[in-house]
Amino acid sequence: MSSTLSIVLGLGFVLLGITAVMLQAWLWGFPLEDGHSTAPRLWTRIHRVVGLSFVAIYITMMIFMVPRLWEYQVELPARTVFHAVAAIIIGVLLLTKLAIIRLFPHFMGALPALGLGLLINTVVLGFLSLPYALQAHSLSGDTLTPQNLERVRDVLGGLPLPEGTHPSALATPERLADGRDVLTRKCTVCHDMRTVLAKPRSGPGWFNVVVRMAEKPLIMGDSLDERDIPLVTAYLIAITPDMQQSAKVRTKAMKDQAERVAEVAEMPTDTAAADTAPAALDLGQAEIIYKARCTQCHELEEIDNHGGDDEAGWATIVKRMVEDEGAELGEDEARTIVRFLATTKNKRA
Repeated sequence: MSSTLSIVLGLGFVLLGITAVMLQAWLWGFPLEDGHSTAPRLWTRIHRVVGLSFVAIYITMMIFMVPRLWEYQVELPARTVFHAVAAIIIGVLLLTKLAIIRLFPHFMGALPALGLGLLINTVVLGFLSLPYALQAHSLSGDTLTPQNLERVRDVLGGLPLPEGTHPSALATPERLADGRDVLTRKCTVCHDMRTVLAKPRSGPGWFNVVVRMAEKPLIMGDSLDERDIPLVTAYLIAITPDMQQSAKVRTKAMKDQAERVAEVAEMPTDTAAADTAPAALDLGQAEIIYKARCTQCHELEEIDNHGGDDEAGWATIVKRMVEDEGAELGEDEARTIVRFLATTKNKRA
């Protein structure tokens, strides 16, 4: 299922669920005559059509969701568990409601409570899934700015892409849209979207993750092939700045960065430690390192917007990038970037 269709169905499901319950609440307010409701026939039919459409979308979404539960290769995250539970409860409530209407009419008084249960679980289901689906589907604004596309090309240029794959051909709106479709259609077979988008990574980090995922076998669904790897990698690199700004939960640095984190943690944060730094700084070489590493996840304009700072301030920021964002920096690279920033963007008086 394409990402666009999934979002349209998800939005439609939530809107239909709310509409069906609101109509039910209104129609039940009409009195009965000879055991039959006096509610307008037109609105009764509309309520029936809305309810059937709701059930049809539910069945369609479950056809795609249930196989995914069998393909998850790690323990399900809490959000996915709540998502699945809400979906299962909706199914149980629908079957119960159908059974009452067709087989046990003496329980009709329970229908309003069942409708309320459907409303609550439908809203919960939409709240847990739609925001992340919309975030993954987003391909506009800052993502497609010339500056960001140039950044994506530069980052891709440093990756071991398959032979014949050109970074300039990947960093286009059309190819990024293809990468988005791969992410939402194939990657979500095994992974919760929030898990994918919760932690921004550098270009090599994304590439290594995608390659590793492509090597995993699938029982059901389409696996990543060699043509998909550069497409989804380019898309993830393109949306990384947005991921950094919107992510609410930051995880610790990757385990393979633990040693580097420990080394960078010893980086001096005051001018008293300046005696241990090299006597001279090659600004040209330092600028190359700064641009190559920092543009993995940021646009340089973000750093400019931060304003000036002294060496201690920049050291604190760089350490946070390593510890909280998983920036792949060696100790010497981190020190060089700190000194470059302190020299070229020094704190204004």
